[in-house]
Parts: sequence; structure tokens; C-alpha cells
Amino acid sequence: MSKIQIKQLTSVRRDNILFQDVNFDVNDGKLFQIDGINGSGKSTMLRICAGLTQASEGAVFWNDQDINTCRYLYQKEMTYIGHTNGVKDALTACENISVMHALSGSKSKLDHRDVLDQIGLPDMEDVLLSKMSAGQKRRVGLTRLIINQSRLWLLDEPFTSLDTTGKAIIEKLIVNHCQNDGLVIFATHQAMDIEGYEVGHIHIGQNS
Repeated sequence: MSKIQIKQLTSVRRDNILFQDVNFDVNDGKLFQIDGINGSGKSTMLRICAGLTQASEGAVFWNDQDINTCRYLYQKEMTYIGHTNGVKDALTACENISVMHALSGSKSKLDHRDVLDQIGLPDMEDVLLSKMSAGQKRRVGLTRLIINQSRLWLLDEPFTSLDTTGKAIIEKLIVNHCQNDGLVIFATHQAMDIEGYEVGHIHIGQNS
């Protein structure tokens, strides 16, 4: 069983309190949303959870260990996807996937066409990302969720630029991951539901 615990997290930026004393737990099979207005600290919260930013106070625990004391193990179990897609316009979809696969450290073989089929981009393996729409580029960036096979997903505005079809595909990936005992924490600017799956929720901001 895996669990991430957020304990008394506070973030202060330039004497401005983004959020204060935030606490929540997420266990296997759970989907959890962080929402708040723009500037409320949603992205900062996710970056703290990913170990990319230090909290002003409080700590993040993975399986009862402070992530700062088990960083290598934690990073193997976690995939973080931020606002940017982390892809290169000058490369094809397959070339981008190959780079992401290499960076994941996996030695397993990867079927690029199968990955693109799962993300709803069949027959686009040789298309340059510079020729793709913003939504298609976002989908290619989100193939990390398939490639990395991490237990914990931390997703910052995962549905940005996606049309209804793209959103449904990513929702299905998220739900399937949770149903297979994965954990997902995602940030959006508004409360939302994913049909057929319970979503835990916290609203952050200066009054958190």
C-alpha cells in the first residue's frame, strides 16, 4: 500500500502567504484535486509535493518517510507534469516519445504506435510536433503517464488545451490508473467531477 501525506504545509512568497497549514492524505486508488483561483498556489503546492520546491513550513511524506530523506526512491515512484508539455516541436511524435522513454530510465521495449493509440493520436508517429495543434502537443506530453509507469501522478492543469475527446481520453487514463491502485493529485482552477469516479478535493488560498 502506498500513501502520500501533506502535513501543515505553508508557502510564503515575498511576504505573501499563498497557503497555510494545509493537510491531506491520498492513498492507493484515490484521485484528489487541488483547486483555487489563479495565484492561489496550486502549482506551488504540486511542485512541493514533487520535491521541486521547498515549503516554508511543513513536510511531504511518502509511505511515512519525508520525501527529502528518500528522494531517489520517491522520484522512481512519481511522475510530475507541469504547465508545459516538455516536448520539442522540431521532433516527431515518435522521436519525442523515444526521448521521454530514455529519460525515464526504463530499459523495456516500447511500442510507440501503441502509446499514440492510447493517447488518441493513431497514425501520427512521424508527424512533427510543429505541425500539431496545442491539444495534440498536450497529449504527446501526457504520454509520460503511459511511459513512466509510476505509482503517483502529480498533474498541473492536465486538461489544458484539450478538446472534449482529448479530455475524455485523459480522464480514462487517470481513472484506470486509480483502479489499478495508482494515486493521482491534480490541480485545476475550478472544482470539477470525473464521471464515474469519486474525486477528493481541497481548495487552497490565503484562507486555507
